[in-house]
Amino acid sequence: MNRRIFNMLLAALIVGGIAACDEESSILDPENNPQGVELELMVDEDLTEALVMDAEAAINAMLGPAPAVSGLEFSEPPVMFADPPDPEVIAAARTKLREECRPLFQQAREAWRSGDTESAAELAFQGRLCVAEALIMFFGEEAYDNLWERLEHVLTWLEEGVDEDTSDLIARIRQLMDEADVIRNGPEIDNQLALATERLLLALQIGNRERHQQRRQEIQQHARFSIFMAQSAINLSLQVAGEDITERQIRAARHAQHMVIGAAQAWEVGRYGLAFHLAREAVNVGLLVVVLEPGVTDANLVEVMVQLSATAILAAQEALTSMGQQGFPALLLGHAEMLKDKADLMAATHPRAAIHLYWHAAVTAYGVIRLASDAP
Repeated sequence: MNRRIFNMLLAALIVGGIAACDEESSILDPENNPQGVELELMVDEDLTEALVMDAEAAINAMLGPAPAVSGLEFSEPPVMFADPPDPEVIAAARTKLREECRPLFQQAREAWRSGDTESAAELAFQGRLCVAEALIMFFGEEAYDNLWERLEHVLTWLEEGVDEDTSDLIARIRQLMDEADVIRNGPEIDNQLALATERLLLALQIGNRERHQQRRQEIQQHARFSIFMAQSAINLSLQVAGEDITERQIRAARHAQHMVIGAAQAWEVGRYGLAFHLAREAVNVGLLVVVLEPGVTDANLVEVMVQLSATAILAAQEALTSMGQQGFPALLLGHAEMLKDKADLMAATHPRAAIHLYWHAAVTAYGVIRLASDAP
């Protein structure tokens, strides 16, 4: 069954790829995207490793908080869960990721380098399906639901700077989310939930690609700042959750913490692309902590986010004024204010998109406060 579905998906990719190349699509045109066709995105070392490390972080969150790392400080949620995880399930999921999923992605890269694109696509598909199965083994439908929520955040982030390239990416991500929805809610088939989750993993992988024509120094700077902002997002999300934080929120917060630790470690060894992807996704998982607040709906979450972003921006303004800060912190504050203004305009008609923009505004403003407080 998996092979039949893969053949169908591969055929759609090849046909779509040829058509897109004929139309000079910026996703698939090597001139505009140095990573080349979508198949190359599927086997990119940083993007595939980010998927595996993301899944590992989610599972490690059940074991406790992330380890202490110099330069990173997190607010810490409660330590114990009412229903501790089964150690055997944890071990099985972690072993699967390490011994099955990573080798599949490595084999996919080797096939790609040798010119065997069909094998590369199939192996990359099997790698993503492997990651999906490991997550579902542990989290069940929650794995799918969390990925869907995070992809909504990725789409908002992409829509912030829509150009021809980004427009193509948005369309492709929405197509993959539609495919996931059809598989999940269609006729019952073997491994149905994992197959649907695999589509979301590919969408996340594509959405988090970064243009590699950026100079190494620029990628390094972007990655480092993304780690800083991810740490801000986690601490802010825990402040919003407060003392009544639920177990699922704790798991999400620790998931994000482990991702930021992985990003910091990747940055230290010069894997700036991987660090960037992990840190940026940690911001998305931080928002998940807020979205999972009991009793929250889109309507009242907008109200929460309006207040949160307004409070954070006001505090950032006061921090800069009292410390006489200008330069980069002031530019960052201006960006936060712009995001909030944009969210205000769409809150009534597009509440989901507004929620994500308010979150970015609040996290950015919180980052300004941290920068001002750390200044000599």
